[in-house]
Amino acid sequence: MLKKIIISALGLIVALFLLFTPSGKISFIDVPTDNYFKESISKAGIAYASCRVVNASVSVIQNSTLELEPAGVGVSLAVGQILDPIDDMTERLSDILVTAIVSLGVQKLAYEMSIWFAPFLLAVLLLTYVLFIWFRNNKTKALQQQILRLIFLVIALRLCLPFSSLVNDMVNKHFFEERIETANAALNTGSAELDKLSEFSMPEVDGFIGTIENSAHFLAQKAKEFKKALSKLSENMGSLIDNMLRLTFLYVGLFIIQVIVLPILSFWAITKLANGLFKSNIPMLIKHRELNSKE
Repeated sequence: MLKKIIISALGLIVALFLLFTPSGKISFIDVPTDNYFKESISKAGIAYASCRVVNASVSVIQNSTLELEPAGVGVSLAVGQILDPIDDMTERLSDILVTAIVSLGVQKLAYEMSIWFAPFLLAVLLLTYVLFIWFRNNKTKALQQQILRLIFLVIALRLCLPFSSLVNDMVNKHFFEERIETANAALNTGSAELDKLSEFSMPEVDGFIGTIENSAHFLAQKAKEFKKALSKLSENMGSLIDNMLRLTFLYVGLFIIQVIVLPILSFWAITKLANGLFKSNIPMLIKHRELNSKE
């Protein structure tokens, strides 16, 4: 009897604590997890912004190509063609970065939902367990065992995403973070030459004679600067593409770890735990079965 009273009192206290605690966060686990999501989404957003700056500069230069041709700057056509690989790379990298940001956002949302839902579910299970503990029959005893197993499973599910995020953060800091920052900084530096090219504009239209004079003055003033910027861009184009490729590979690697490897490992661990607790046979590998239709 004393044992039942102690267990009931502890279960009731914990259940009430879970129900009336304003936040279900565990500081030493959830604070690093929150920081991981914030930093990862922020850094991916910065990389995306840098990529879009490069893409915007390329678009400005390519769009200005048609405007420059009537003024006799025939080399402007070559600029647009040279920038095509960079334009393609920025589009592909942008898609990958958006996918990474969305995946991180979905994981953060699922994590925040688990913080709210898990304490409520645990409280309900504990109150039910406390209620059943006062009944003496085989049916309630079996229900108590099932409730205990559910409690362990809910706790495992609650800690699954924080643990997965902390592992991901450790892998990110020891392998990806420095490489991503280096490639992103180099991308920002290399895009400076694109900004110089995007500053070139057509001379103002001031009548037929005025336009010719303005064009001659424009070519005389800008020819050397244009040639220098174009030469510098040609030298740095390989570096720009290399850095964008590096960012692409790094974020694809991060995406594979975040969305494929760690979720599969987490699913395997939870399935293993559920099978052990409930003596079930939930498959750890979902196989595709072909159904042969018979006419």
